[in-house]
Amino acid sequence: MAIVVKILQVAAGSLSLPGQNISFWGFTDVFVGNPQNPGPLIEATVGDQLIIWLMRNFIKSIGEPISIIFPGQENVMVRKFPWGPFIYEPVQPQYSSGKMISLTNYLDEKQDIIVEYSFTATKPGIYLYESGTNPEKQVQMGLYGIIVVRPEGYNKPGHPNYMTAYGAGTNSSYDVEKILVLSEIDSIMHNNVLPNVYYDMLKFKPDYWVINGRSFPDTISGDNNSSQPYGSQISCRVGQRVLLRIINAGFQNHTFCLGGFVGRVVAEDSFPLKTQSLDATYEKTGITLGSGQRIDIIFTPTTPGEYYLYDREYHHLVNNDRFPGGMMTRITVSN
Repeated sequence: MAIVVKILQVAAGSLSLPGQNISFWGFTDVFVGNPQNPGPLIEATVGDQLIIWLMRNFIKSIGEPISIIFPGQENVMVRKFPWGPFIYEPVQPQYSSGKMISLTNYLDEKQDIIVEYSFTATKPGIYLYESGTNPEKQVQMGLYGIIVVRPEGYNKPGHPNYMTAYGAGTNSSYDVEKILVLSEIDSIMHNNVLPNVYYDMLKFKPDYWVINGRSFPDTISGDNNSSQPYGSQISCRVGQRVLLRIINAGFQNHTFCLGGFVGRVVAEDSFPLKTQSLDATYEKTGITLGSGQRIDIIFTPTTPGEYYLYDREYHHLVNNDRFPGGMMTRITVSN
C-alpha cells in the first residue's frame, strides 16, 4: 500500500479544435498550470490511500466556487485548510496581482485555501472525478478527469494479477491498454459562458464531439502532440489482447463501434462480469454508453492493417458540420 497524492487546481484555457479555438475550464497539476481535458490521470493500486488537494487559484481561477466529487468511491473524507473537521466546502476563487506562490508558501503563510479529499482505493476499475458545483455547467466546460485503480500485483511478472484490469479469473488480461474518454462540446456555450452566471442547458447544442479532448483528425496524433496531452490512437500487433477502457463523460449517449472487431465486454461501471462462479461477459461489435457509463472491452486483432473506431451516430463524426471529424480514432495493427 502507498499514499498517492495529487495536487489540482482549476484554470481557464483554450481547446484547439479543427476550425476554431474554444474556451474551456480544466483541472491541472498545480505546478504545471495548463488546464487539461480530461484532467490529469490519477493512478493507484487497490489498498492505496488517495489524497487529492484542490487549491484556490491566485491567477487563473474560473471565477466561481469549485468542488470535486468521486462517483463510485466510498467513504470520501473532505476537509479544508487550515485543517479542521472533515466537512464539504467548495473552494471560493480569489485573484492576486502577484505571482503564483509556491505550495510551501501556501501552507506556511496560509495565503490560499486548500480542500483535501481522501479515500482508500478499495476495488479496481476506471472512475470519473468531476465538479460537484454547478455540474451541469462546470462538467460540460471540462471539469472532469479519470482515476484508474489497478489490482495488486498488476505490474509484477509472475503474479496472478499481472497485466490484468480486475485480477486473476476475471478474463481481463491484456497486452495493450487504452483509455478513451468520450464527450461533446457546445462551442457557443463554451465561448460565451460567464462566471457565476446561470446557463440554460435547454439551449445545449453540441457541434464538436471529442475523444480525450480532441476531435478527428487530431485524435490520431500522438500524446502531447496537440492542444490536449492524451492521444487516442492505438498501436498493437496481431494476436495481442487490446483493452479499451471507454468512459462517457458527456451528456449524450454514444454508440462506439470497434471498426469491425468483435470485442468482449469484461466489466461495466468497474464491476467485472466474470467471477469464479459466473461468466457474464459478452461479445459486441459496438457498445452504447449512457452519460457517465464506463465499459472495459477486449478484442484480439488477427489481421494487420488500419482500422477506425467511431461513434455510430454519424452526425457525431463532424467538426462544426464538416465531415470527417468528431468522435473517431484509429488502431494500427502490425505483424
